[in-house]
Amino acid sequence: MFETYRDVRQINENVADVLVRQLQVQLFRIESNIDVAAHFPDWDPVAEGLQNAGQCMQYVKPDGSLGRSSCIGLSPDVGSFPAWFVALNEWLPPAQVDVVRPISYHDKFYGTVVVTIDQAAVLAAIWKEVSGLLGLTALVVVAICILQYGAISRALRPTKDILAGLDRLGRGDLSCRLPNFHLNELQRIGEVFNTLAASLDRTTREKMELAAKLVDGQEQERLHLARDLHDELAQSLSAMSALAASIKATAETECLALVAEANTLSETSMAIMKSLRTTLRNLRPPEIDDFGLAASLSVLVRDQERRPGRQLKISLEVDGSLQALPPTTASHVYRIVQEGLTNISKHANAGRARVALGFHPKPGEERTCQRRWLALTIEDDGCGTADDDGIAAKSNGLGLIGMRERVTALGGHLDIIQLDDRGFRLQAMIPFDAPTELLQ
Repeated sequence: MFETYRDVRQINENVADVLVRQLQVQLFRIESNIDVAAHFPDWDPVAEGLQNAGQCMQYVKPDGSLGRSSCIGLSPDVGSFPAWFVALNEWLPPAQVDVVRPISYHDKFYGTVVVTIDQAAVLAAIWKEVSGLLGLTALVVVAICILQYGAISRALRPTKDILAGLDRLGRGDLSCRLPNFHLNELQRIGEVFNTLAASLDRTTREKMELAAKLVDGQEQERLHLARDLHDELAQSLSAMSALAASIKATAETECLALVAEANTLSETSMAIMKSLRTTLRNLRPPEIDDFGLAASLSVLVRDQERRPGRQLKISLEVDGSLQALPPTTASHVYRIVQEGLTNISKHANAGRARVALGFHPKPGEERTCQRRWLALTIEDDGCGTADDDGIAAKSNGLGLIGMRERVTALGGHLDIIQLDDRGFRLQAMIPFDAPTELLQ
C-alpha cells in the first residue's frame, strides 16, 4: 500500500511537471506573438497521452479562481472491493497524493497547476497489487504446507513401527524390538523401548521359572504327603479295622457287651479310611498316573455334580488326545480345572458350567512344529461380578490367583472375561512340546 501511494504521487508529480513546462512554452509563444493570450492555458497537445483514468488536471488563476479543469472518469467495473479491504483503508490514514505546482515565467506568477486522482483509482491500484500478492502468498503457503507435510510425514514415519511395537508388547510379545532410527529423538525412544522390553522379558522369565519351581514343589509336596498318608496312616487304619473285627469275633463268644463297641470302632475306622481316600484324591488323583488326565477330569466333573446341596450340570469337552501333555502340565491343568469348578460351586451360584480343552498351533508357526498350545476354557452362567483386575468380587480371589500362577508357571496366559448376559469365562493358553502325531 505504501509503495502504491508513492507510485501514484510520482505519477501526479510527473504530470504536473509536464503541464508546467507546457504552459511555460505557451507563455513564451504568447510573448513571441506566436500564440494569443486567450488560448492560455492550453495543455491539449500533451494531455491526451499524459492523463490517466481517475486523474484531474486543474489550472488555478493567481486570484484563486478555477481557470480550467480536465478530468477522466473511471470505468464502471472499478470500485468493487472486499469489505475488509475497504475497512482497512478507512482505518489507515490516507497518504497525500495531490500535487500542486506554481507557474512562473520571467519571475512573474501566472497561477498554479493542481493534479489530483480519485481515491477509487488509488484503491484499485492498491487492490491490484494486494490481490496479486495474496495469490502469490497463497501459493507459497500451500507449497510450504505440502513441503512441511512431506517432511513431517517422512520424519514421523518410524512412529508406525513404534506403535506396532507397543501393540505387540501390550499383547505380551516381549521378544519385540525396535529397529534403529535416523532421528535422534526416535532413536532414543527405540533404545528405551528395547531396554524396557528386554527387562520385562527377563523379569517375566524369572517370574515364570520361580512360579514353576513353586508349583512343582507344591505338587511334589502333595505327592510325598499322599504317599506318606497312604503308607502309614492307611496301614494303621487297616490294622485298626482288622483289630476291631477280631475284637468283635471274640466278644460274640466271650463278652457280648463288647460287640457294640467293636462295631463302633470298626465304623469309626471305616469313616476315617473314607475321609483319607478323599484327602488322597485331592492331594494326588490316582487317575492321572493310572488312566490319564481325561479320566481324572471326568471323575472330577462327576464328583462336583454329586456334591450335596448343589444342582450344577457340568459338560466336559475334549478336542484331541490329552496323552500328548507332559505329566507336569497334565497335573497343573487338573489343578486349574479343579480350582475353577470349586470357585463356580462355591461362589457363582450357577446352574450350568462348561469345561473345554483343545489344541491349537501358535499363530505364525507351521503346523508341523512340535510346539503346541492347549486352549482351556471354563465358563458358567452364574451371577458373580469381577473388578477391574478380573478377580471375582465375591471371593478373596486367592483361587484365581493360584490358577494364574499355575498358568504363568507353564509359560501361558490366563484371561478372565465377564460375559455380557451372565457368568464368567476363563480362557487359558498353555504351551507345551509334543510330537504332532499325538495331537491328531
